[in-house]
Amino acid sequence: MVVFASMQTILAHNPLSAMYYLEVKENVSILNISLAQNGLDEALKKHYSNIDFETLPTVEYKQLAVKYLKENFNLHINSKSVALLEGGIKLGNHQTDAKFILSELPKNFKSLNVEVKAFIENNHHQTIFSLLFNENTSKVILNETNNYKSALIFKNNKMIKATKPFNKNYLWSIFIIPIFLFGKKITKKLKDES
Repeated sequence: MVVFASMQTILAHNPLSAMYYLEVKENVSILNISLAQNGLDEALKKHYSNIDFETLPTVEYKQLAVKYLKENFNLHINSKSVALLEGGIKLGNHQTDAKFILSELPKNFKSLNVEVKAFIENNHHQTIFSLLFNENTSKVILNETNNYKSALIFKNNKMIKATKPFNKNYLWSIFIIPIFLFGKKITKKLKDES
């Protein structure tokens, strides 16, 4: 837990990183978000360019930030959508923390699809999505390379990247193309002989 807290603090001071930490507990599941205050400021200013942030009261800023975080988080577990319910945000000079209670989660996890589009306004941003499930912690990094989303499956209560099955529908082309080329060559040879 100390390592997590330290890592969270380091990441929260980097404006190009955010930490989403989902704690799955028996009675309630909580999503903790830690990020740099200036990273949040920049993303909100770019996303809501029509708002004058210099005159925006703190209460309205917090409401806007919570709205932004909720709208840019998409989670499906076992193909069922998971919603962010009640939550709040604590602004800091350097680090900002948000917490949300999640809608009911299944007892067993087979698959998890996560997409975090928050902060993509900040070039080269990355989000670490971490999950504590059945006393096991696993994580995935969401960034430009994976379009800020990941499809995962579970093995021994830990997330692992889902591999796409090989599409066998294209195997026929391995056989058809040579037959077509061979047929074309024979047709040309027969025409030349005529």
